[in-house]
Amino acid sequence: MHLGAELGCAAVSLWVQSPTPQAIAPPLAEDAALRRATKEALTKTKLNVITVECLALTPATDIANYEPALAAGAELQAKAATVIAFDPETARQQENFNRLAALAAQYQLVLNIEFLAFSTVPNLAAAQTLVQNSKAGNAGIVVDSLHLTRSGGNAAALAALAPSLLGTVQICDGPPSMAPELQSVHEGFEQRMIPGEGSFALIEFIRALPPEKIIGVEVPLKNLADAGIPVEERARRAIAGTRRVLEQAYAR
Repeated sequence: MHLGAELGCAAVSLWVQSPTPQAIAPPLAEDAALRRATKEALTKTKLNVITVECLALTPATDIANYEPALAAGAELQAKAATVIAFDPETARQQENFNRLAALAAQYQLVLNIEFLAFSTVPNLAAAQTLVQNSKAGNAGIVVDSLHLTRSGGNAAALAALAPSLLGTVQICDGPPSMAPELQSVHEGFEQRMIPGEGSFALIEFIRALPPEKIIGVEVPLKNLADAGIPVEERARRAIAGTRRVLEQAYAR
């Protein structure tokens, strides 16, 4: 939080649930002392929590197991929770999304599905179908510039999305293509590019958004971490790159 405030950010996203064995979240859902310390830091820095991450729908999902994560999100005054999906059985996936949205509503949280090209909700159209079929008043869609690009989407499709369905927004950059076997762990969790340093159509992406929308920055930089670049400097570079892109997008 303190780093986000120092860099001039308005809000943060917090991980409270590990979606995969490779992605380890801080134990905010289980550790009351850690939640207290987090709340104190949020108060001191005056940062809001946009979303808590990251729940996953799989064939083995028991929705009740996610209640501690949602409760932690509510305690931290988050606005939403993010879910991803890896269930090949469409009906079960829909039912679990419906049930999770209902549980999130009990904690005054919006449930946003993040589509990933390598998941069972692989694109914007599939995410829209899932949300609309749920008929939940607290359901929306996470749009990440990486996943929109890798799934074949574009700014025109984003602009056509009903604003009521647009949940949280995330930005990063990347090369023109990525081998499918590297899209999940490598690009998804470890290595992306700072906005403005890759080939994504970020100017068009930003212009397709409602102007008041908060844009999150999700730019894991394993290459710099491995080179010994401190997290503070990695974050500074990512935020600076994002601001340059924003300035270009709004300089009409």
